[in-house]
Amino acid sequence: MAVGSPIDRVSGEDGVAPSAVGPAVALFDELAVDYEDHFRVLSRRAYDDLAWEATTALDPGPRVVDVGCGIGRWAERYLAAGHQVVGIEPSPAMATGARRRLGGRPGFDLRQVGIEEAFVEPSSVDLAIGMGSVQYSADPVGALARMTGWLVPGGTLSVLVDGVVALCLELCRSGRADEAARCAAERRGVWEQHGRRAAMHLFDREALATAATSAGLVDVEVRGLLVGFSLLGRHPLDAALEQDYERQLDRERGWSAIPPFTDLGKQLLLTARRPPVSAG
Repeated sequence: MAVGSPIDRVSGEDGVAPSAVGPAVALFDELAVDYEDHFRVLSRRAYDDLAWEATTALDPGPRVVDVGCGIGRWAERYLAAGHQVVGIEPSPAMATGARRRLGGRPGFDLRQVGIEEAFVEPSSVDLAIGMGSVQYSADPVGALARMTGWLVPGGTLSVLVDGVVALCLELCRSGRADEAARCAAERRGVWEQHGRRAAMHLFDREALATAATSAGLVDVEVRGLLVGFSLLGRHPLDAALEQDYERQLDRERGWSAIPPFTDLGKQLLLTARRPPVSAG
């Protein structure tokens, strides 16, 4: 799965009947056919590049589990670097895409199941990632705890979610202040693509860090990705990326390192570590 974009999503409480909001699996089934094209949109490519950069800096060991692996975009990169990858993907169409892309590749194990039902041997992987998938689970805090249990002592976790503050600011800019207030209070949103709508959880820095700490993780860091979405606005950010992509990414790296700017990120990236075994 992939994270939704504030460009094409709405709050779940503004004229959206509950019956119109289905599970994320149906939406991602619709996206699977041309999913690679999804990341040719510069704003999506930018947060994906920034998340990859931060996650690979964690320097994991050989075993990786990719929750919501989609068609295997990130899994393919890890396999190329010599890692073993367990891909967890509930969408049948996405899983089919991953099989086409990576089926038969040594070290790749695809499991067509959601995180709630997935079994991974406890204390068996060096890195657990969830790039925009955890927020669609029924219990994202519980999902973080499950992923933590899969890690070896000292293993690392990297999870990307949508930020509630950036969405609320966008809603206010578009004249939907009441909807923004509801979104902020309930921490819920709805992502719409191809006529499908999927409910998702939204986070701020404190809530995400607290969930990680509650799961027993240490060295917790939350950074905002695409802070420019809030500071500049959607269209100026698109223009800046179009004009000089690398220069804007440099700006984003600088902004993400400023703590007050964290919650302005269009996405929030959590990185943390399971405590190593005590020498005593």
